Amino acid sequence: MEAVGKSLKVDTTIKGIILLTLPISLARLIPELNFLFNAIFLGHLGTKELAYAALTGVYYLIFAAVGYGLSNAILSMISRQAGENNRSSIINTLRHGFIVAGILSAIAIFATFVLLDPILFIVDIKQEDVIAVSTFMKIRIFGLIFLYAYQLSNSYLICIQETKWLLIGSFVEAAANIIFDYWFIFGGFGIQPMGFYGAAWASILSEVIGFLVVTLVISIKKFSIKYDLPTFWNYNKKLFIQVLNQSGPLMGQYALSIIAWWLFYIMLNRNYSYQDQAASQTMRNLFGISGVFSWAFGATTNTVISNLIGQGKKAEVRLTIHKILLISGGGMLLFIIFVNLFPHLVFSLFGQDANFAAAATSLVRVVTSAMLLLTISVIWLNSVVATGSTKYVFVAEFASIVAYLIYTYYVIEVKQYSVATAWMSEWIYWGVMFLMCYCFMRKWMRVG
Repeated sequence: MEAVGKSLKVDTTIKGIILLTLPISLARLIPELNFLFNAIFLGHLGTKELAYAALTGVYYLIFAAVGYGLSNAILSMISRQAGENNRSSIINTLRHGFIVAGILSAIAIFATFVLLDPILFIVDIKQEDVIAVSTFMKIRIFGLIFLYAYQLSNSYLICIQETKWLLIGSFVEAAANIIFDYWFIFGGFGIQPMGFYGAAWASILSEVIGFLVVTLVISIKKFSIKYDLPTFWNYNKKLFIQVLNQSGPLMGQYALSIIAWWLFYIMLNRNYSYQDQAASQTMRNLFGISGVFSWAFGATTNTVISNLIGQGKKAEVRLTIHKILLISGGGMLLFIIFVNLFPHLVFSLFGQDANFAAAATSLVRVVTSAMLLLTISVIWLNSVVATGSTKYVFVAEFASIVAYLIYTYYVIEVKQYSVATAWMSEWIYWGVMFLMCYCFMRKWMRVG
């Protein structure tokens, strides 16, 4: 018999959705702020370093996205268990997520040391750029071990609705990243300037600190005791396979998504100037910052819908999705209006000249319109995830990527249109994703 404790059933009112999402948003904002501050500091080194930040940042995101897919699948599983008030199953599922994360980290490190250089040469990246990107990533990739553990710990806190504690680790990590970035890149206090490579060491140390802080919070608050959870180290082969089956399609989906984005930046490197590449890096930062809130609402959607399904309240799913869309879409519109009114204020952060700001500003209209489409699509995507239909999610992702890559190859490699036209690929990607997920959920909500 389960011990009596705090109810793990979610509050689906607008207030409840906001209270659940706000800490998640702020916590997810921190990694993007880390990318942003890396780009800002590297931008003050030069345009070339800022261009390199695009290739290295998106490459790292491939593996970070795999971890996000794993943690998202785990979140869906344990949120449904929370809706069923099945407390003893939550830590068992989480534990096997950590085992999968350890295996994934080892594969990512191996792939980076063995395959990255040949891949970069095969796609015809300049030797100078290959050396810089490869050297950076052979340092940076070790941060994945702590990033995966951090992501899974955050999923646990979201599941048990203790999201306010996400902020502590996130703020400490952000502060550490800013301090180490400046210290290692520019030197001082006994440290010689490391330049571009200093950002890699700074990011690793900040991820280590972030994970340690979250682990400390969970231990001090005794959440594992409060929620009647057993010991951590038991292994169950059946559950391990279940975790793989549930998370595999999501990990593949998110990895393919970022791989497609990395190929986009490789094509930019082959066909456009460093200034165009640097401007696109600022777009990645802008897209990432805005996406933080969209993906936070996506995590909330996953949590809430999974929880409702666990409670047997399928009839409430449609109204809940519409509430989340209203809040998320409204917030994104305010952000888009601000960016379009003050684009030069945004791009002045990167320490580039007026020509750079002018070139980057021409991209804003395209990228900000894609942000709104992303916001809507992410909600419907995570609704599908919550139903457990992760194989369909993979199919939707694959279709979106095929359309995206066909467009980008034609526009960049064949026609070499402007970089703004190249960024319209985001309309294609998120448009296809929305249509496929929306159609699936309409059918799913009608059945039964």
